[in-house]
Amino acid sequence: MTIVSMIVFSGAQEDLTKIPCGQCHTPSGWRPLLVETRFNHDQTLFPLREKHQMADCIQCHRGNTNEELHQFSMAETTCQSCHMDIHHGFLGTSCENCHNSQSWEMTNWQKATDHFAFPLEGAHAQIECSDCHGLGLNQISGTLTNDCFSCHMNVYNQALAAGTHSDNPNCILCHNTRAWTPTDMSHHDLFFPIFTGKHRGEWSTCEAECHVNPSDYTDFSCGLNGVCHEHGQSKMDDEHDDERGYVYDSKSCFQCHPRGEEDD
Repeated sequence: MTIVSMIVFSGAQEDLTKIPCGQCHTPSGWRPLLVETRFNHDQTLFPLREKHQMADCIQCHRGNTNEELHQFSMAETTCQSCHMDIHHGFLGTSCENCHNSQSWEMTNWQKATDHFAFPLEGAHAQIECSDCHGLGLNQISGTLTNDCFSCHMNVYNQALAAGTHSDNPNCILCHNTRAWTPTDMSHHDLFFPIFTGKHRGEWSTCEAECHVNPSDYTDFSCGLNGVCHEHGQSKMDDEHDDERGYVYDSKSCFQCHPRGEEDD
């Protein structure tokens, strides 16, 4: 006796009209099925691995009649068709990004290859999932942000208290994901243009021209001390003598010329 069905093979969909009943059933009756069926599931698009080998056939091949139970091609191959999504859709439908078929247990979770809006690059690729998502990994995308400060606030506060950091908490201005040091000034133009405009190519290092106090980056020079393009006080006083509130001071210069242009 044979059962007519459609089985999806890895190469194509074929009409398999001769599946011997003995591959799944015993001569003594339709139920129970053989403890180890003889059908080679590896020929399909869903090879049975690890825990899936222990599942009963009817957990995936469902139906209320014999005909429905034997429509093997109707079985879904997506995780969510069998497993409840405890993340409520926040993490998408690609369960294999974090899980495999060995176990749902936390000790067997893996780091997501597709990490949505926050790519795991540099040092972020080395940390444990629980460092951001909590010990039970119950903090998911709906409760987390991709803002550096939300995770690195303690590092910022310590550096600020030690006087080695500016009061600007926008980490990306000076840092990258490889390491905190050395600093990365590739985003400096968001704060003050040094790679574009009149200051492009007019400096060598952060400390040599602008941040003359390496222990406090909030202390900067606009060339008033002759380390860059000297703005003599008498000349600047004359040029600004009709401007109310003018002070010969680097921070005052920055307030009026935040983009480093004469006509800011």
